[in-house]
Amino acid sequence: MNKTMQQTVDHMMGFFKTKTITAALDLKVFDHFNDQPQTVEDLATKCSLPPVALDRLLIALVSMDYLNKEGREYILPQAHKDFLLSDGSQWLGWLGRHIDTFLYPLWSNLSTGIKQDNHQREAAFGDDRSWFDMLYQNLDDVADFQEFLGKFAQPFIEGFTSEYDFSQHKRFLDIGSGIGTLPIAVANKFKDIELAICELPQARSFLLDKLGEQGYGKRIDVIEGNVITGELPDIEYDLVHLGWMLHDYGHETQMIILRNIFQAMPIGGRFIASETPLNDDNTGPEFTSLLSLNMLVSTDGGIESNSSTYIKRFKDAGFSNVRILDIPGPRTLFVGEKI
Repeated sequence: MNKTMQQTVDHMMGFFKTKTITAALDLKVFDHFNDQPQTVEDLATKCSLPPVALDRLLIALVSMDYLNKEGREYILPQAHKDFLLSDGSQWLGWLGRHIDTFLYPLWSNLSTGIKQDNHQREAAFGDDRSWFDMLYQNLDDVADFQEFLGKFAQPFIEGFTSEYDFSQHKRFLDIGSGIGTLPIAVANKFKDIELAICELPQARSFLLDKLGEQGYGKRIDVIEGNVITGELPDIEYDLVHLGWMLHDYGHETQMIILRNIFQAMPIGGRFIASETPLNDDNTGPEFTSLLSLNMLVSTDGGIESNSSTYIKRFKDAGFSNVRILDIPGPRTLFVGEKI
């Protein structure tokens, strides 16, 4: 088998690895490695799992470098504990559940989605409601989605807060903030700026709880709003950020969102949308191109776009001085002003 063919086989079999790690997270296998190594027999008792089947999983995790093995004992490396232990600061179980509950069933219908040029929610779940209506019907699903987005956004947030001077603004509104990761980072670094999050009513109570748990309940306000329906309060904020949301919608809805935000903003306000755009020649990058397929099977017309397309939409919505700000990390900042 030549190298190119082997790469294709590896891509086709990639779901083996995905399901191995999501199963281990779901079964909380890693949690029992917090203090000491484990034999398969001891671990099977603690997890209430058949030892022979469990050993198959452990062998696979060793082969994938998530566990080490010395003699009969399996060991979880220290470097993995933050994201594999359920009480770790960067636990990825949120993402694992979201993959198993939503993404994997939808992607099983990808070929049909391409043939139909349409979402596959009804085929996967027997439910034709919008993606977010389905997601927000269950508070646990909301928590999983918001938590994994917050963790996933961390490299972007580090780049944004290190390269952008928030101190030039008096009031900052973050729309669709997940678990409030960006406003919290801004609060920690820029003490004088007034902070608020605009979120759907279904997610407001969850977000208030999360902010309160972390000690930011009084520092960061949470207001209800909907950028699609235009049910937005007067946005008296001189900086507004929309994080990784435009790509969830088709061209027409993106324009509605941008125009609604423009109308609600004060004169002199600055608007920033963070996205992961396609290359200008639409040749990638790989993650964004795969994400665009995810938008196809999950959303009503969501699509990834290249930078020139986003810039044109900003201008068409009424924004001036439209430009790109490059920052370290996975996202690009698209900036416009209302003058």
